[in-house]
Formats: sequence, structure tokens, C-alpha cells
Amino acid sequence: MTLALLAGATGCGKEQTKSVSGKASIVLGASSGVTQTPGIARTNQLLTTDGTWRLSPNQAKITFTQIDFVASAGNSVSASLSDCTVTYDRSKSSNTNLLDCPFTLQLTSEDGGVSYKGSYIGIYVYYKRTIPILLDGTLSGIYSDASSPTKLSTGSAEGQFIDYEVGGGSGETLTAQIYFNAPFTISDNETPSIQIVTDMIHTILAQVSDGEASFQTNSGATPVELMAIPGFASGHSEFYSTSPTIESALQEGTDGQSYVYVRASYADGKPVSIKTNGYIPGCLDGVGVSQAFAVNPANAPVQDAAGNKAGGFLGLSSSGTLAWAFGSNFQWQDYAALFVMPRLTTVGQTAQMQCQATSSVPLPTDGATYGSGSPSLSATGSFQLKLLAI
Repeated sequence: MTLALLAGATGCGKEQTKSVSGKASIVLGASSGVTQTPGIARTNQLLTTDGTWRLSPNQAKITFTQIDFVASAGNSVSASLSDCTVTYDRSKSSNTNLLDCPFTLQLTSEDGGVSYKGSYIGIYVYYKRTIPILLDGTLSGIYSDASSPTKLSTGSAEGQFIDYEVGGGSGETLTAQIYFNAPFTISDNETPSIQIVTDMIHTILAQVSDGEASFQTNSGATPVELMAIPGFASGHSEFYSTSPTIESALQEGTDGQSYVYVRASYADGKPVSIKTNGYIPGCLDGVGVSQAFAVNPANAPVQDAAGNKAGGFLGLSSSGTLAWAFGSNFQWQDYAALFVMPRLTTVGQTAQMQCQATSSVPLPTDGATYGSGSPSLSATGSFQLKLLAI
């Protein structure tokens, strides 16, 4: 999102900045760069395999409605978005700019007595709960079907747009809370910018029973993964998984492994956030935090009155190893697990991710992130992951 400053007139012959006008730039996250070749054998497997499946929409229409900018004291200022329906399309290249959405952000109250200028340490992004999606069965073996009572069918049809209703709550909108590793400033003489990286690989859950497919309601899964990159950095993401494909993936995993994914976000090539499943056998029990950031929580700004903030020491060492820690909560008073894995650069490459269930983790050498050196661990879990999209 790029903010361009506008000045508003005030009394006493002076001019005072009342608002800034800007735009929210929504960009595509991880992409394989090419569509995969349809496979008859894969479709037949899906038709005969019951269980929970993770789906990757080929396209989706996401309507963003509002962004709240959050200050360190927990106060926020809101900016409404109009005509901000983004067409997510994973056939496009990673980091493609999908849409720019203009907005106006108030900097001072109407009487000039309250200033909203200063440092902001995170945002809330609001989007509509109803998301039209398209699933292509020629690639995944399961497709969106407007004529089906469940809106899904198994087979090799191309599919049509259907309305996917996100369960597990009420109201017309959903909210994504996004932490920043460091504050960004809105002032009279700066034009701060931010990108919102959008990803929908393996984000929607479906149930297959006796060859019939239906959406899994109240699944707790996040239908749209978002990461905000403040400043003028270029954001992108990578997606790793035990699944061999970014198309439909069985939740129970492949080759006897439980399904595991890693979604890493970068700004100008440096990791800023990483996210995994909440449950990873031997390492995470599904209760604690499953996201880490490139910051020492002791140095991160507090997001709200509960003391939640970014943390996790995420870093990429000079040897090319990603390392991070998950806390038991976003207050980071104690920990749940420590992770290390090589960063891959080519789609199709595989690497071993190791993790250790632990309530304490080593402090990075430089006191900031594991970019200063990968920590050693005693693995309680190990998973072979493939880089599926970048």
C-alpha cells in the first residue's frame, strides 16, 4: 500500500495535514509459475480415497473492506476500502500486483485536537466472508460445481465460480491480524508504503466420503493467508509441504507422513514471517503459536493490551538455513518448539525440516535473529518437505 500525502487547510492562516490518501497494493504470493499436467491416475485416487483434503483455488475473488492501523498503545485508525475486489489467480507469476485499492487515512481529528500521526506496529485487514472461488478438476480431481448441492464434485471438469462461505463465525467480514517486526511511521513529510501478500495454496478444507466431496465447515483453517510488508520492500512468499503437489492434498499426508506445510514470507529476499500447521507430530500439539517473525520479542513493539507482539527469532543464516522458534503464545514468555531447515531455491527440490519440542530456546548470537547463526537442536520430529511454489 503506497500512501501519498494530502494537505488540508486549517484556521489561523496555517495548513495542517488532515489526512493522507493512498492505495493498498495487493500482490500474489507463492506461485509454481506453471500449471501442472492433469493426471488420470491422480483423479482416480481422489475418487476412491476418503478423508480430509486441502484445496488450492485456481482463482478467487476476495473483497477487502477496511484496514485498521494499530499503534503501540493498542489504539487504531481505520481506512475504508471501496471497489477493492481482488481476483486471486495462481497461474500468474509470484509477486504480480493484483490490484491497487485507494483509500483515505485520517491523520488528525476534525477539530485538530487529536493526532493520528506517529508509529504503527501492525494492521487488521478486513475482507468479506463470502469468497467466490474456482477449482479446476482437470488439475486436482475435485472441482467447484454450481449444480452440486455441496458446490463440489469429484472428476476432471474445469469448474465454475461458486460462493465459498467461511464457517466458524458470524458477520459479513473476517479479520486478519498482522504483526510488524518493526514500527513504520506516518508523518507529514513521509509517504509510507505497504504490500499485502496474498496466498491461497492448500487453505480450504474439504471432506471426501464415498466419492462425494463437500466443504468442511468450521474447520478453523484460514481461507486467505495474508502478510503485510511495510516500507518500500518487495514482498514474496515460498510454500513447502510434505504433499507432492499444490493441487488437492490429503490432510493425512503422503508416504505415511502427516501433512506438514511451511509458508515463508520475505521482504527484499530476507525472511520476515513463517507459518506452519498448528499440529506437527512430535513438535506441536495444535494448542500454541504456529507463526514466527524475524525479531527478538524483547525488542518487538506490543500490539495490544494483552501484551501480544511479534517474536520467534526467524532468520536465514549465511549457510542458507532457515531457523525459528514458536512460542506457547504471542506474549513469548515461554516456547513450544524450535525449527531448522535449508532454504530451497528451485520448485521441486526437497529438504529435511527438523524440529524439537521445547519450552526454552537459545538466544541468537547477535541477540536478534537466527540469521546470525543456526541453533543446534535435538530433533523430536523430522519431515521431508518439497518446495512447491515460490
